[in-house]
Amino acid sequence: MNGALSMIIGAESTPPAGGAETSEIFIAGAIAGVVILFFGWVILSERAGKPTFVSKLADWIAELVKLPRWVALPAGLGLLSVLSAGWGVWWDVPIHMQNGRDSGPLANPSHYPIFLGILGFTHAGLLSMGLARDPLPRHTIKLAKNWRVPLGSVIITGAGMIALVGFPADDLWHRFFGQDVTEWGPTHVMMIGGAVTFVLGIPLLLAEAAQVSAPRTSGIIGRFLGALGITVCGIPFAFLMEFDLGVPQFPAVTQFIIFAFLAAWIGCAVRLWLGPGGALLVATGFWIAHSFLWVSIWVLPDVLTARFLLLWPSAIIIELVALAMQPKKKDRAVPFVIVSGLLVGSVGMYGEWLWSKFFMPLPQPFNADTVPFMLGVATVAGLGGGLMASWMVSRLRITGSSTPPEPGPLPRRHLGLVGLVIFVGLMGAFGVPKAPETYAGTVTFSEVSTGGTSCPGGEEKCLARVTVKFQGEDPVPDAVWFYALAWQGNPKGSPDDVPRDPEQDVPGIVRTELQSTGNPGEYRTKDPIPLYGPWKTLLRLHVAPSAMISFPVYAPDDPAIKGSQGRAVIIENGETVKTQLESKFLQREKKENIPTWGWAAGYSLVIAAWLALLLFYGWCYNRASQPEAPMPAKVKETV
Repeated sequence: MNGALSMIIGAESTPPAGGAETSEIFIAGAIAGVVILFFGWVILSERAGKPTFVSKLADWIAELVKLPRWVALPAGLGLLSVLSAGWGVWWDVPIHMQNGRDSGPLANPSHYPIFLGILGFTHAGLLSMGLARDPLPRHTIKLAKNWRVPLGSVIITGAGMIALVGFPADDLWHRFFGQDVTEWGPTHVMMIGGAVTFVLGIPLLLAEAAQVSAPRTSGIIGRFLGALGITVCGIPFAFLMEFDLGVPQFPAVTQFIIFAFLAAWIGCAVRLWLGPGGALLVATGFWIAHSFLWVSIWVLPDVLTARFLLLWPSAIIIELVALAMQPKKKDRAVPFVIVSGLLVGSVGMYGEWLWSKFFMPLPQPFNADTVPFMLGVATVAGLGGGLMASWMVSRLRITGSSTPPEPGPLPRRHLGLVGLVIFVGLMGAFGVPKAPETYAGTVTFSEVSTGGTSCPGGEEKCLARVTVKFQGEDPVPDAVWFYALAWQGNPKGSPDDVPRDPEQDVPGIVRTELQSTGNPGEYRTKDPIPLYGPWKTLLRLHVAPSAMISFPVYAPDDPAIKGSQGRAVIIENGETVKTQLESKFLQREKKENIPTWGWAAGYSLVIAAWLALLLFYGWCYNRASQPEAPMPAKVKETV
């Protein structure tokens, strides 16, 4: 996990830029081994008919909350675990942004709640399978003779497994390819993606519990409990963290795609399930979760806190559309989610852009001239989310019915697949950073303050306002953003005399606008930026849809990086430089000598695993809602 979920490295103490130390791998493996052996003992004892204190606890909780033993304790363990992991991630990412690379995976205290959280929700699924005994839902998966397990528990286990495999895979990835240090790196997506998709098993478990007439799944309480189960499926909003922290490494339109898709999906689904106020419940849950994370990180000294979008515009739109269209009437649900999704992606996301002017960090708000394009893409994403909502609720309602559905075609069975294809297609089309154009600019420094050494470069303190004058075409008027970023300037974790961010007053990171000087094609940083020691500084330029380039201004030599990309970057006053694909600078640890087929194979393997798992989730939902298979004629004769 060395550097997992992190931004790029620091250089002063040159922590390793590849895999973790073998000793730390053994320690992490030992921690995992203890947890695995404990739950293995519990499950084997349970299947052998020898109750343990864990199974007795599960029975006591089941009786207390009136839910099956294979739902109550595992769901509680899973949700507490994902909260632990989420809190650790919200703490971990800013540490790396401000301080740089870890000296090892166990050197960073924020890694422990992440690691233990992933172990927790992985074993929540295994525990649910181990505790499974009659009465069980209509459709199960047979693991062994006399051992059938609910499909919801299989989803939780599958999500946990891909997250858990992400830890050793992350270390292997670093060893082969170098550190792909972004929240969205392939092995990081395995860990985060497993954490944020395990919750898809919670509403399915509740629906399966309703089949066996669990008291808490009926009436008003049951509807509200199911609504909460669907609401927590909004945890994938966590993929927007880099935007929330102000250092996005992927095109701005991806924020619009992800947010519109999730807002339409979860908001419409809970409104269909609960009725009036369902979408408002989603927005309330979103704010409670993000406020907890914001406050709990804010109390830590000198740690950057993440901002977040509003969600209320989308929730209000969904409620108003539902009031007008009455989706509970026959054949109104699909038109409702289509209209709601389109409005969430357009009007709702425009409201989010307005909100970003007041609360979101640089580089937001995005250039107003680029917003129509992003709203257009978000409108399509919202449609995909609406279709997912219709599919999900129809599966849960059929699954939760105590009366098996009649054999025949099930309505809306493929809408979820259509919604998923829309989302994946949009991310594939617009989510990959590119560098289609190269621009040249002359860089100069003014208002220089130094500690007695040259600027830029050296170890003594050096700050300056940076001016860049484009030579030839000026792309800035049409750009999504153009701002200066300096980060990882506090590798020792000691904030004394370390430049602080103008926006949030924390050490180790500086973000500031590039403003026009009034001369054609010339822009200057609003605040001085650091150009010395461990800092990495660049001018970031993003042109829609996917061009993400930069002018690297300064970076120190990094002995841990053996290739040329780890050597110092020092731009002299008055030097003319060209833009480059900024990921080459942001991710300096990535190895240069890996053949193209190696990258293709690595990414293809991870993507294939994820697509297979997502399709498996869908299969579980569809299977759970299937009618019971008719008995063969010979069996009927003997009944």
